[in-house]
Amino acid sequence: MKTKRFSMLWTFPIVAGILLSFPGAAYCRAGSVLKGIEEERAEILERNRAGVVRIHAMFTQTGTADGLQYGKGFMHGTGFVLDSKGTIVTVLRAVKDAEEIWATLGTGRRLPARFVASDPVSEVAVIQVDAEGLQPIAIGNSDRVRIGHFAFILGNSFGELMPSFGHVFNVDRSQDLIHIAAPVDLSFGGAPVFCSTGKILGLVWALPDPWSGILPEGVPDARMVREFPTTVFVVPINRAVGIAQRLLSGSQTVYGWLGVTGEYDPDYHGVRVDSIAPNGPAGSSGIVRGDLIISFQEQQIQSAEHLQSLVLSTTPGTEVRMKIKRGEQPDTPRVEVGKLSIEPGRFPAAGYDPLSVSSQLSTQDGNQVLYREFLRLQREIQLLKQQSIKK
Repeated sequence: MKTKRFSMLWTFPIVAGILLSFPGAAYCRAGSVLKGIEEERAEILERNRAGVVRIHAMFTQTGTADGLQYGKGFMHGTGFVLDSKGTIVTVLRAVKDAEEIWATLGTGRRLPARFVASDPVSEVAVIQVDAEGLQPIAIGNSDRVRIGHFAFILGNSFGELMPSFGHVFNVDRSQDLIHIAAPVDLSFGGAPVFCSTGKILGLVWALPDPWSGILPEGVPDARMVREFPTTVFVVPINRAVGIAQRLLSGSQTVYGWLGVTGEYDPDYHGVRVDSIAPNGPAGSSGIVRGDLIISFQEQQIQSAEHLQSLVLSTTPGTEVRMKIKRGEQPDTPRVEVGKLSIEPGRFPAAGYDPLSVSSQLSTQDGNQVLYREFLRLQREIQLLKQQSIKK
């Protein structure tokens, strides 16, 4: 059965092209290949719907530099059910500093949730609802993800579960992230991403700033962002579940620290040191500004993010060998990796901010900010009206 499913999905581009060339040949015909693909896609999303959670958080807004005060703020995100006891995995930005958290299950049941813990580097977060018998999402194996694989996403789109479809175009081992091209809403942060077998391969973590160079000048509605397929950064499920399990056990992941910042120099194939932390591991070992870090524990550095990933994954206290160049002089200092002490939200990997429900617009003109917030409030009111009508 699985073989049939994969073969049908992989033949989609060719078959779709043929059928679109002859639209009358197989339009809605029972038993057509296109109809089969459509049904399999719908079945994947429908099967997992009950395990996808819409997250609504409320917090007190502090206002902006130009004096605007908003009172209560809203954040919307997505999560998925990890177990039948009410454990939900999401991203930190969807629940950070929330005074109230509400989780709406796929069945429409709305429950209060409480924050359990989060990991400050990956920004994977765990919340809990008091409910039994929930339907957990089937966990896949993200190590098997390859470029070209399909990606099925179910996310929270202003209170409604919205499906999206894309494909994997990069598997970034240096940062342990999967890159997907798909149209998403800003409130898809924490949304589960499914593979062709219907199992979860990861959760949506971040996307580039949608306000930078995408929207036409003067366009006020953030929902237009979804019309554009964009790069979606996904935390692999193997990593996310491992972090969630450690958080549930009360253990905080410990990360290594080198105490340098720098940029990758493609001409010299290494990271050029820009600054050194006072009394940090690198500085204490004699590394200075301008040094070129070429390798770390005999691994050639591919990018600044690659070096960051290698350091973070090293147990504090470990003595590592590095290869550096100072001018034309090579050196191989030994450095004892320190322990990274960070505050939640301080560590946006690769310079991308994890998705939050409401876009952060404090740098915009005050009137524009107010107008955008007014539009968002209108959507909230419309949603509440719809919910009251259903009741």
